[in-house]
Amino acid sequence: MQIHVARNSAQLGIFAPEEIQAGLQSGRFLASDLAWRDGMPAWTPLGDWSEFRSVGVPSSPSSTTAAPTSVSMIPWEQGKSLGSFFATIKLAITNPASFSTGRFAFGDWLAFCYVALAISIPFQTVQLIFNEDPGRSVAEFLQGFSSPVVQSVAEEMLKAPSAPIGIEIASTIVGLAFAPLLYAFFALLHWVGQRVFQIQVSVERTVAATLLATGLLIIVMAPFQLLSFNIGAQIIISSLFFIPALIIYFKCFGAATGVSPWKQFGISCFVWFVLCCCCCALPFAVLGGLGAGGV
Repeated sequence: MQIHVARNSAQLGIFAPEEIQAGLQSGRFLASDLAWRDGMPAWTPLGDWSEFRSVGVPSSPSSTTAAPTSVSMIPWEQGKSLGSFFATIKLAITNPASFSTGRFAFGDWLAFCYVALAISIPFQTVQLIFNEDPGRSVAEFLQGFSSPVVQSVAEEMLKAPSAPIGIEIASTIVGLAFAPLLYAFFALLHWVGQRVFQIQVSVERTVAATLLATGLLIIVMAPFQLLSFNIGAQIIISSLFFIPALIIYFKCFGAATGVSPWKQFGISCFVWFVLCCCCCALPFAVLGGLGAGGV
């Protein structure tokens, strides 16, 4: 199985075990070089790999658990710029396992999420200009269904007055300004879900990893807003890309938290299921109580 090797925050490449063994003997690789292969939860110094002990390489003085925080492979954590932002997006798509080396300070990834939202603003602006009333497009799309209930909803939407374009743009910008804080709130709920399943990941790392993965999803899905002139095409094409984007999301989130992506996906489903149950059951309970009191 191929092994990724890195040194001083820079990747050296992907090598076969025999190449690394020969490189350790020749001095091409060092015992302190970080390495990772598929299935490992974190990057580990080559000196700590049992299969390379026969080469006579001493164990690395740093422990396996300290390795991810000693050297970050993430461009955004090495320096803040548009170049490092897009390099991080590329890394998330091509090698999400690299995020296991991140420090994941909350402030770094809050800024990352805001940059992603800022980049999405032109796409949303084009959507508002060419489709001044998104609700009308949705209503016209719903009119194509044969269901009387759906058509009734569409007619009500068409009767509603449309807001001026200036107000639409202003409300969109205000919404984007508060969006990362909302993502952070849901990340806290996910952290609670992790604790329910006895998974120990710090609050800061969980929130920062959520902001990373959400920022990535924003960038990947932003271009589809240009299809707003045809809501049907937007739904179909976005649906086709949503599953691959979701896979990348949980691969990055899993690597950043050191937890299997499948486990994190399961926890996320659990949290949203509980939220949906609470949001649906509470209003019915209140209405039921009011009805009983009225009787």
